Amino acid sequence: MTNILIFPFLSISTGHHHVADALKADLESKGLHSEKIDIFSHTYKHLEQLSSSAYLKWIQYFPKTYSGIYKLLACGECKNVKRYAMYEWLFMQSMRQILKEKQPDIAFCTHALPSYLLNRLKPEYPNMTIVNVYTDFFVNQVWGRKNIDYHFVPIMDIKKQLMTEGISQEKIFLTGIPVHRAYETGTADTCQHRPPYTVMITGGSMGVGGIFKLVQKLSPGGNILYKILCGRNEKLYRYVKSLQHPFIEAIPYLHSKAEMNSLYAQASGVMTKPGGVTISECLKKRLPVFIYHALPGQEEMNVNLLKERQLVTDIRNWDMKRAEERISAFFQSNERAAAEKQVREYLGQMCDREIGEVLKRILDECEHKKTPS
Repeated sequence: MTNILIFPFLSISTGHHHVADALKADLESKGLHSEKIDIFSHTYKHLEQLSSSAYLKWIQYFPKTYSGIYKLLACGECKNVKRYAMYEWLFMQSMRQILKEKQPDIAFCTHALPSYLLNRLKPEYPNMTIVNVYTDFFVNQVWGRKNIDYHFVPIMDIKKQLMTEGISQEKIFLTGIPVHRAYETGTADTCQHRPPYTVMITGGSMGVGGIFKLVQKLSPGGNILYKILCGRNEKLYRYVKSLQHPFIEAIPYLHSKAEMNSLYAQASGVMTKPGGVTISECLKKRLPVFIYHALPGQEEMNVNLLKERQLVTDIRNWDMKRAEERISAFFQSNERAAAEKQVREYLGQMCDREIGEVLKRILDECEHKKTPS
C-alpha cells in the first residue's frame, strides 16, 4: 500500500488546504488513503490559533509592511540555493519526526514551507517522492527546487520559469491549480444571459480584504443581482441582510461543494480577490472574473500575471457607482468574447496530461520503486 502525505500549512481555510483536499479526493477516487498534516499545528499545537490570528491581523492592518517583507524574503530570481535558518530551526526536527514515524512513499506539498523542508531532507530519504503542487500563479523562492521530483504548475509561465532555473521539462506537469472533483461535474447552464445578470461576490470569509467596503459602495440599478458569499463572516452576513435590498442577497456559509457548484452554475460572473484556487474554479467554469481587491503577498503577484494574460478584469480603480453599468456592458460586448477566447486558450494548455493521469503515473513509479528487483 502506498503511504501518502499531503502538507498544507496553518489551519486557516486557505487555498493550500483547498488544493490539499482536492488531491485527497482524487486519491480517494482511486481507492488510496492519504493523510493531511499541517507542520505548524503538529509542532506548535497551542500556538497555531494565535499565530493564524496574528497573520490575518497583520495583512489587514499593515498590508504595506507585509508586502514589503514578503517581497524581500520570498521574491526575486532563484539562482542560488537560499537557506532559511529560522524555518529550519522552528520546523526541521518536527518534519524529521513525521517522516520517521509515517515513512511516506509520496509527499505532496501545497505550501512553500514544507516543500523547502522536504527539499532539504530528501538526501536522507532518497526513495521518497516529493511533489510540489503550486496553489498560486507565482512561485516564490521558498519552494524547494533541486530535490523535488515533480512539479504541478498552474500556467505556462511557471513551467518556463522552472525550466530556466534548471528543472527538467519531464518533471513539470501543466495541470493548472487542482480544484475539487465536485467542480468537475457538469451542471445545467441556468445563468441569465440577459439582465438581471447574477454576479457572485466572494473573498470575505476570513474577515480580511475589501469586501465590506465593496458592498457598501454597490449601487444596484436592477441589471445585476449580487450574491454575497459571506462564509463564516457573521458580521458581513448580518450587514448584507440588514440592507434588505432586492438585488443584494446574502449567502451564508455553504456546507458542501455541491452547493457552491450550483451557485457557479447560476452565475454570469464573479467579483473576487485573486486567490489561486478561486480563480482556477472560475476559469474552469469559464466565468468572467472581476478583481476588486488583492491582499499583499501572493495575491498581488497573482493579479499581475492574470492581468497580463487577460484572464481577469481589474476593477480596483473603478468608480463603484458606475460599476454595474460597466459590468452589464461587458456582458453584452465583444469584450466578453475576447475574454472567453483567452480563457479557452488557457484551458487548452491544460494539460500535458489530466491530473488523474499524472497521479497514476507517479503512483505507478512509487510502486515500482518498492518492488524488489
